[in-house]
Amino acid sequence: MYGQSKIKKMLQLALSASRADQTEVFITAEDSALTRFANSYIHQNVAQRNGTISVRAIFGKKIGMASSNILTEQSIRDTVSQACRIAKLQHDNPDFVSLPGPEKAGRMATDLYVEETAKITPAQRAEAVGRICRKAEKHKARAFGAFSTGTVEIGIANSLGVMQYNCSTDANLNTVVMSDTGSGYGQGASRDVGKININAIADSAVKKAVDSRNPVDIKPGRYQVILEDMAVYTLVEFMNYTGFSAMAVQEGRSFIGLNMGKPVVDTKITIVDDPYNKKGFAFPFDFEGVPKQKVTLIDKGIACGVVYDSYTAYKENKKSTGHALPAPAYFPMALNLEMKGGQSSIEEMIRTTERGIYVTRFHYCNLIDPMQVSLTGMTRDGTFLIENGRITKPVKNLRFTESVLKTLSKVSAISKKTSLVTEDNAYGNRFANGIRVPALKLESFNFSGTTEF
Repeated sequence: MYGQSKIKKMLQLALSASRADQTEVFITAEDSALTRFANSYIHQNVAQRNGTISVRAIFGKKIGMASSNILTEQSIRDTVSQACRIAKLQHDNPDFVSLPGPEKAGRMATDLYVEETAKITPAQRAEAVGRICRKAEKHKARAFGAFSTGTVEIGIANSLGVMQYNCSTDANLNTVVMSDTGSGYGQGASRDVGKININAIADSAVKKAVDSRNPVDIKPGRYQVILEDMAVYTLVEFMNYTGFSAMAVQEGRSFIGLNMGKPVVDTKITIVDDPYNKKGFAFPFDFEGVPKQKVTLIDKGIACGVVYDSYTAYKENKKSTGHALPAPAYFPMALNLEMKGGQSSIEEMIRTTERGIYVTRFHYCNLIDPMQVSLTGMTRDGTFLIENGRITKPVKNLRFTESVLKTLSKVSAISKKTSLVTEDNAYGNRFANGIRVPALKLESFNFSGTTEF
């Protein structure tokens, strides 16, 4: 890795080379490693080291951007020059006001860099994968998945005085275990690889794969459901995409914007974006170098907030909440979401269900109506029938068509335990983010179709 001193020197070099009215420089350097496995064999073990620089040059209201993954002095100067040339060819952006000025970044509640994660070896990842595969083989099942670890340095500076740096680690493990007619899924993520419980992830995925063998047909319709944390993650993820951004409000396509101060879901539901929660992927500043703020989005069912970057904040004469994405994105995004836990447990939810469906997770989900956060998608990797307070049999996967807002308006119970759920981080630039969610019991959930598997 480059280290704080060298990255700051590169940032300062880029700023000094620019003749633009305003300039922003973003440097990221990563060491990433991946062990991928299929059919209970490791088939890919790779590592990469990469550094990139992105420059945003502004002349008046004309904005240009250029990037490079060559970080020599000459390449940095060339990238700045290219961004300036591009900017001069652009039309004015009438909504652009200014880059943000400097603010002191918030203090982290936990160290984002964990040496054990940074120094994990391919052999150590292979040993973890081997444990999963052996547990699967004991039940005549096969394991698939990926174990990714890495270190990321981020440096951001602009000509108004912003200068931020951070170095962090993260690890992400996910696995699908497949039996002859069933499958199960498990995942775990943390900045500290030692906190990922390999055995628990494997045991859960294997048990689901075994228990979901020989699934039966069930009629579509409305059922009580118990959603595991991974299924709840999908619901919150789509709420974020459609409603939690200030730009969505400004463009009139956010359920939050139309219902600010009004109930949108059950009073049991509170959702916040907390960048300082040490149980998530905490991070002190956004991709403009603005310190992140904790934002309450839904408080006891009431819509009460959205997140801003500098671009959307200037439109309303407000202050950025520190939620900018990397340029050229012109919309903010919540990256540290948490749905608050309740007082129940999954076992208690099952015991109090006369007839319902237990869902491990969803996949292949698509948006139908952003204002109602209406989705359609499929169940996957462990769907079960609950009868008279116990899980009785696996069922074939079901298609659902449902409004997230409507189904979250009738919440029977929320688990006390919450989990950090994240997607596979094996592709694209490395930056850890996830959603901390509980399990939910919902009174009514619409399953609109069946499958043959």
